[in-house]
Amino acid sequence: MNYASFYRDTGEQFFRHGHSIFLNYISESPKPHLHVHDFIEISYVASGTGVHILGDKTYEVGKGDLFLINYDVPHEFRSFDSPSAAPLEVYNCVFKPDFIDVNLIDYMDFSDVIHYLSFRSIFTIEADHVDDVKILGGGNSAIEAIYRKMLEEFTRQEEGYVELLRAYLIELLIHIFRVLKKSGKAGGAAMTHHAKLIEQSKQYLRANYALGAKLNELASQSFLSPTYFCKLFKDYTGTTISEYVQSLRIEEACQLLQHTDEKIIAIAQKVGYKDIKHFNEVFKKLTGMTPSSYRKMM
Repeated sequence: MNYASFYRDTGEQFFRHGHSIFLNYISESPKPHLHVHDFIEISYVASGTGVHILGDKTYEVGKGDLFLINYDVPHEFRSFDSPSAAPLEVYNCVFKPDFIDVNLIDYMDFSDVIHYLSFRSIFTIEADHVDDVKILGGGNSAIEAIYRKMLEEFTRQEEGYVELLRAYLIELLIHIFRVLKKSGKAGGAAMTHHAKLIEQSKQYLRANYALGAKLNELASQSFLSPTYFCKLFKDYTGTTISEYVQSLRIEEACQLLQHTDEKIIAIAQKVGYKDIKHFNEVFKKLTGMTPSSYRKMM
């Protein structure tokens, strides 16, 4: 694609009020206005007909169609250029992930947001990948009602409106993922870039858990800062790197205790513990018993 023909929308005109969210309801023009932007957009067609150009695809759209648009994805809605065609009316909710949670400040992909939220028990489904794609059709009164509430709060800006918008945005996401789950689109073989990096790191740790992999080494392999890598790892796995390595080591120690006659001190060293006291402490913390008690039980 020729990105020189697009314009970039940084969102500065949307977020001037100091919060990373913006709502509007507009009648789309038939004129071209292809663009990419530095925020996530969820657009819902309220009425009329037209087209939505999204990446390298073009969709004919009508009432009830909803689209998820990630950062840097070229797109535009257009009404049909015909006097007899009803104008395309669209609700737009644009936001940066940090509006939901400050910990998402470096996130740019809708799927990454859902991974983060899913580990906080907001969603009950796994969503390894969500395309920038049309996910509804034929109308959805519950979702349209949420947009109306959000737009009213955003327009009136009464006391507490920011907190209500945050709650409504999460409500909107939950409704969307219920629809995705029913349609079978809430998952897939593909993974986000961040998910791939963390999966590669997990594979590396499984192969090298006894060596005591260094954080800086893991982060540099992913071309991320150590701080950001730690945050991503916990978001995607629900555990810290240290906790993950400890669980790998103790799992292997359990196997050796069950299936070999090796001394406990030798097993501790084999799985990466030089201090037998520390090994015993970690083993008991994770299994509820000492290594010797575990072996006797087996």
